[in-house]
Amino acid sequence: MSHVRIRIDFTSLVDDDEFVLGELTDELADDLRDIGEVERVELATGPDAKGVAELALGVVTVLAGADPGYLQALVDVVLAFLRRHSGRRVHLRVGDIELTIDRPTPGQTDELVSTVRAAIERTRP
Repeated sequence: MSHVRIRIDFTSLVDDDEFVLGELTDELADDLRDIGEVERVELATGPDAKGVAELALGVVTVLAGADPGYLQALVDVVLAFLRRHSGRRVHLRVGDIELTIDRPTPGQTDELVSTVRAAIERTRP
């Protein structure tokens, strides 16, 4: 089965500083590692970006396949993160498709899993 990278980021709140955002990003990455390969996203610094890259706050990627069980686990992890950190939203980007997750109903969660699966299928070579 082929896999694609899904970009996951969350919104910050007014009171967030770099430390808080870094801690939350680490927490989300750790949670996602239970289900797959996770990477923190690096930001290029400067015009040539030859130095040490900075890590983007609030952004990770996870390697995903289109298996419904895996995608359900991915969505469950994201929803658990949102429950622990109310007031935030999470954005998933698969190829050119971007989804925003806030507080979905169970029906919307099922639809979300189907939408992510379809997006993965579209991005495969």
